[in-house]
Amino acid sequence: MLSVEVPAEAIRKKEQDLLALARARLNVPGFRPGRAPEHLVRRQYGEDEFIHDLKDDLIQEWLTRALSELGLHPVSTPTVETTAFDSGRRLAFRARFAVLPEVTIPDELAVDVPEPPAASITDEEVEGVLAGLRRDVAVLEPRGGPAQEGDVVRLERAGRDWEGEATATRPIGKQLLGATAGARVVLTDESGQSEAFAVTGVYRVVLPTPDETARHYGHSSWDAFAAAVREELHRVAEARRKTAWRLAALDAAADALQVEVPPSLLAESVADEMRELRLGPGQKPQLEGAVRRKLRREIVAQRLAEAKGLRPDEDEVRRRTEGRDRDEAAVRASLLLEQAADWIIAHARRNG
Repeated sequence: MLSVEVPAEAIRKKEQDLLALARARLNVPGFRPGRAPEHLVRRQYGEDEFIHDLKDDLIQEWLTRALSELGLHPVSTPTVETTAFDSGRRLAFRARFAVLPEVTIPDELAVDVPEPPAASITDEEVEGVLAGLRRDVAVLEPRGGPAQEGDVVRLERAGRDWEGEATATRPIGKQLLGATAGARVVLTDESGQSEAFAVTGVYRVVLPTPDETARHYGHSSWDAFAAAVREELHRVAEARRKTAWRLAALDAAADALQVEVPPSLLAESVADEMRELRLGPGQKPQLEGAVRRKLRREIVAQRLAEAKGLRPDEDEVRRRTEGRDRDEAAVRASLLLEQAADWIIAHARRNG
């Protein structure tokens, strides 16, 4: 909790500043702009509203000043309680807010952060992606009869168009087998709810040859295309592996350092997430656990960065934001998490 007393001269000056702004803005009958006496300006302004604005302006200014002078950095929205007020003479208030907990980073932080197995990609994964990409550039031709395995069935209901694949491998797709253009079908989802649809078309999928598919995606042959797909799958899998390793390192450090999230910060963050995601009260416990883990990681990263002088590389910040709709502050925060996790991993591997 922070207690602040505003000097009387600061209160009087703020009153005069507000009155000057009001004189210029308000139209007081019988007086030129800026010439009306104080009591008439305050009457037209509204005494309660004037006092409200005066206190708000002073609290915002002097709270900011006090935080700066004391080197405090709130991580939750301060709640303010006015403890004394006498217009033109005295204003005192208390502010409650959360700050990041102090965390002492020892020279030897030995935590167990085993490296996950190297990423590996199976032939089946590559073939599955290739099949999907090949189907994406297929040509649809009207079937002229009942839908068969692999056909595309187009549906309409209440003015909205839908598209599904007739296939025995999925519940809805199985119900589309045998559908014909111009007919109506009733589809039942896995929850047991049924809806009627009009079938507007049934199409067979004409796949391009493998090499035609490869050329469509800018590759000289099917083998070259398959190699590129395998490389990309491996890149994504390796990125996921590294992310999981980093998160595990931050979690291990948070446990070792006994990091606790300030309750007000946790409550405010959970409320923000629930509004953003439009979640109901029943989903709060699960969300609270995820938010707590996220905040503990951020606290570890921030305190570790301060202790070890970690700073995001500005060239990397520019690389990750250039030509993309990404906030620089968010990118810096993400890079700091990565740097902190990498420090923990390197340290753990030396001492774990």
